[in-house]
Formats: sequence, structure tokens, C-alpha cells
Amino acid sequence: MAEHLGMTHCGPCPSCQEDSWQHIVDGRLRWEWQYCCPVSGTQACGGGWGPAPDEVREEIVAREGTVRLAVGGPDGVPLAALRKLMHLSLPQLRQARAEGFAATPTEAALLRGV
Repeated sequence: MAEHLGMTHCGPCPSCQEDSWQHIVDGRLRWEWQYCCPVSGTQACGGGWGPAPDEVREEIVAREGTVRLAVGGPDGVPLAALRKLMHLSLPQLRQARAEGFAATPTEAALLRGV
């Protein structure tokens, strides 16, 4: 479940600052997002457990890139762990099995430790 704290946003200006990240807390994936505009004094933040929302994850991928993980088999991430930790549907899991899973570095660290 995501937690959110927000205030009215300004229309994006050059002073707006936004940051997002993932980390592992007690063996679980956690994401965080922050926004602030020092000119207008607006701010917002959010966070939650598990996979980040698409827009937050896209920002992290753009900044940090991805790590392609093998899925299944003796050297791959276990299918059940990938499905549980990343909340994948069966079609997404089949695709990851065939092509590998493009994980953020933090997701990869968690999945490799399973």
C-alpha cells in the first residue's frame, strides 16, 4: 500500500525538484518519491512497499538503468519469487522466462538474494 503526503503543485518550473529511489528494508522492496518547488513552496512525497508505480519506476530506470536477470532454471531467479516480489501476471512471468527480467539494480539485488 502506498503512503502519500501532498500539497498543491505549481505548474512545473525550472526550480521544481523531483527525486525517486528504491531500497531494501528488512528483506522487502521499498520505493520513495519526493517533489518540491522552492519558488512556490509546494511539496509532495509518496512511498510504498513492493514494486514502484510505473511512473516512479521509469524515472529510476532512466537514471540507473536495468540489469537483465535470467528467470527459472538452475542459474535464474525462481519463478515463484519473481512473481511474488514483483507482482507479475502469468503472461508477464512467461515473457520474463523467455526474455529475462529487466530489473533495476535494487530489484536485482533483492531478487539475487532470494
